[in-house]
Amino acid sequence: MPRRWLRKKRRLLLLPVLPLLAWLLWWCTIWFWPYPTGLDQQLPAATFLEDRHGQPLAAFVADDGQWRVPLRMDQISPHLLAAIMAVEDSRFNQHGGVDFHAIGAAAWDDLRHLRRRRGGSTLTMQLQRLRDPRPHTLLNKLEQAIRAEQLERRLTKQQILLEYLNRAPFGGNLVGVGAASWRYFGRPCLDLSLGESALLAGLLQSPSRLRPDRHPQAATVRRRHVLDRMLVCGMISVQQRDQAASEPIHATWHALPQKEAAGALPTLANLQRHGAGQTIRTTLDLAVQRQVYEAASSWLKALDPSGVNALAVVVLDTSNSQVLAAVSLGRQAKQVDLTQAARSTGSVLKPMIYAAAFDAGICTPQTLLDDSPAAWPGYMPGNFDGAFHGKMSAADALAESRNIPALVLLQQVGVAKTIGVLDGFGVHTIGRARKPPGLSLAIGGSEASPMEIAEAYATLGRGGVWKPISFFGSEERSARIMRAEPCWQVIAALSDETRTAALSPQAATRKVAWKTGTSSGHRDAWCAAVTPSRTVIVWLGNSDGGGSSSLIGVDAAAPLALRMIANLDASTTAWPTAPHEPLAPSHQRWLETSSRLVIASPQRNQHVVLLPDLSADRQQLQLEAQGSAGELWWFVDDVPAGQGAKRWWSPTPGTHRLRVIDAEGHSASTQITVASPAAFRAD
Repeated sequence: MPRRWLRKKRRLLLLPVLPLLAWLLWWCTIWFWPYPTGLDQQLPAATFLEDRHGQPLAAFVADDGQWRVPLRMDQISPHLLAAIMAVEDSRFNQHGGVDFHAIGAAAWDDLRHLRRRRGGSTLTMQLQRLRDPRPHTLLNKLEQAIRAEQLERRLTKQQILLEYLNRAPFGGNLVGVGAASWRYFGRPCLDLSLGESALLAGLLQSPSRLRPDRHPQAATVRRRHVLDRMLVCGMISVQQRDQAASEPIHATWHALPQKEAAGALPTLANLQRHGAGQTIRTTLDLAVQRQVYEAASSWLKALDPSGVNALAVVVLDTSNSQVLAAVSLGRQAKQVDLTQAARSTGSVLKPMIYAAAFDAGICTPQTLLDDSPAAWPGYMPGNFDGAFHGKMSAADALAESRNIPALVLLQQVGVAKTIGVLDGFGVHTIGRARKPPGLSLAIGGSEASPMEIAEAYATLGRGGVWKPISFFGSEERSARIMRAEPCWQVIAALSDETRTAALSPQAATRKVAWKTGTSSGHRDAWCAAVTPSRTVIVWLGNSDGGGSSSLIGVDAAAPLALRMIANLDASTTAWPTAPHEPLAPSHQRWLETSSRLVIASPQRNQHVVLLPDLSADRQQLQLEAQGSAGELWWFVDDVPAGQGAKRWWSPTPGTHRLRVIDAEGHSASTQITVASPAAFRAD
């Protein structure tokens, strides 16, 4: 009997000791069991791009295919914070990670109904489960509780709540309230109403079963439960509850910001790589972007019958080269950023060639240039209109985009030096080409992108001060790469109001300087327009590089560019005036290349009479040139007639212009008259 009593007494003594030991073990585990490393690592986030005013432009999914839009606490609706605490963890601010009161109440409720009716997990425990997903077992639940207590000692309540809201699943690949608010309501989380907040908070219980766009009735019932919990917790009034409960459910599966980009998606897709997983503030202006996109898409649609299917527009702030709009429209290449695609430039680079010539003192805007038929080794260029105007000032030759004067100036400046000037202006593609262009650089024998052309014209519009294209507003580099005077001289030649008014009377009041370009085969149509405030570049073409008779710069690109710049630039600020230089006696001639190359045979103004009794192949005239040891090319009436210092030519009746060119572009010419056999008989 005494032994039995002793054993019973020992058991009675152990009853209070066991809970004490369990309690000690619990706290020792919390304090001395290290928290796993790496669980707090941030998951890859979606990338958001905003315009310069913070307006959303586009969003791109995270690297793992999940839509995560991490938010700060000040970006989350207070209604949503309250709703989630009310329905998920009303004692969140009172417990230390594990709410033993809630666990006891949940256990009693489950026991009374003989089934699982409610859980006792706190938001901190749910956060731990999101950090470290495990199967639902008793041991895993116990570890989850321990880790939750540890989290409460590592983070503040606000940090725990914020991380939970950014990690919580909302169905499909939606993670966090930031992505959910955009998907279901099409706007930022901060702008959610009380009813919308309650709807999202209720969705956490079963994202697939309660999706409001698919199961609005179930979502409505759950929303009412959340609002009732908020009322019980004293977070809202009865009137607020009833008003929020009566809100119609307008939740649909909204696209995350994409359409807001309005034609800039290919460009933004490239930009998002600079800050993947971040919210990136760009220099783009959403209002300008939309305006340019609408004008560009309407213009491209009007060109549908001609088969033109691609268009790119770049708009810069001339003062700092910040990009305000970048539109890329390619019906057969929708993902290609056409603003960065290099295409044949046509004549759009001629202003930089003239600026280089003015800067080098080779000529002035008043210098007379010769727009007459000419040929160079390997090709014989003409003008777009097929005509030649003879002597004309350099300013007029530039404004009218005459090819021969531009080629003569390029030869004088030097191709290599001109490529260096273009590189300084921002056109880098040409200098990096495997095979640098020759004199054809002046007439479209090279390629550049619309973005490069924009940088070059903005540099011209700043009087030779280069600033790199900027999408993020933090670029402060600048360099003077040319004196201001030659730039203003070029601007003056391109900004004649009468010339502008013929295409756009409204643009004529904006002091706009503009230049067009058309590539060989009508594959590309360009217009670059610049004012002291805005730079607009328009390119039109086809995604496959094919040509179209409609791809003429002055007809296809210029009207759109001038209309845009007139609408985007309300100022009428005048350009700085370059000093007017009177026509000097030395400029009374036209500028030609000079060399020792001469034509020895035939003599200038020589008369040749064909004999009636000899066949044409036996009446050949020797062509001979002297003064150059290199390769020579002969042209008769600007038609190639062979190579070599000496060669034979079969003349035909009429007056002929003979011209010889060496490998360096030096030339010599002469004129002869050939009489027919009938003239011989008459004598």
